[in-house]
Amino acid sequence: MIKQGIKGENPYLFLIPALALVALAELVPVGYTIYLGFTKWDLINPPEWVGLKNYIKVFSTPELVNAIKNTTFWVVGTLFFPVGLSLMIALLIKRIQMQTLFRVIFFIPSTLSPTIAGIFWHRVLASQKGALNFIFLSAGTSAPALITNPEINTFLMIGVWTWQFLGLNLILFLVGLETIPKEPIEAAMIDGANRSQVFRHVKFPLLAPITLLVVANSVINTIRMFDIPWVMAQGGPGRASETLAISLYRESFLLFRMGLGSAIAVIISIITLALTYRYLVSTGTKGKRKERK
Repeated sequence: MIKQGIKGENPYLFLIPALALVALAELVPVGYTIYLGFTKWDLINPPEWVGLKNYIKVFSTPELVNAIKNTTFWVVGTLFFPVGLSLMIALLIKRIQMQTLFRVIFFIPSTLSPTIAGIFWHRVLASQKGALNFIFLSAGTSAPALITNPEINTFLMIGVWTWQFLGLNLILFLVGLETIPKEPIEAAMIDGANRSQVFRHVKFPLLAPITLLVVANSVINTIRMFDIPWVMAQGGPGRASETLAISLYRESFLLFRMGLGSAIAVIISIITLALTYRYLVSTGTKGKRKERK
């Protein structure tokens, strides 16, 4: 009788506790953040409705426009270095015998958190107290200002990001290369294709799912990048190396402009969701094509 009673009930009722928890922990904060993006709120006075003013400020205030540019630099740098460089190294390592040793060497930095990586390289590159300065002093000169130089510090921090996540991308590409069947490669070589042509017309198209995963993961993480630029330079000097994530933190919790900070959070979320959706659509479309074939 008990089993019959359970079967007779609507099974979707059992989802209510989980849905309530998700709504409480996820949907309500998201909805409230979207609402705050249209208000002016300093955590003391009640929120004041200002419409689209916060979003206009994001794209008109020089410091925030600079943060958008820096975030763009991070995204482009991510595509060229942690992704492109890891693919090149994966192709080289695939041809040698000591593959495991190189995997371990390149992967070790990936085990560190971005905060630890930022602290480590800050202590290396600091112009007065860093390990690099000690080397320059031993040579009879002083180290140039690197982290405090607004013209190069963003590129240095992208280099730190590359150092940390190169190994993870490398492992993914090596896994992808190992799953490529030998038959298409051998057929292309029999037809007279050289290594460059084999890679361009055979290997790279077959690596597309892994490449898409690496690119999507790298870009999404880069857009939300906070740890390394904050630990190494706190977005400085001034706000020269600020990213959107640092602007969000500064506007919300240092300057107490919660409305403007919420607008930045919404913009970051929209970009992240758009990229995630694009990745899921691309992988789903390719999966359907394979099934049809």
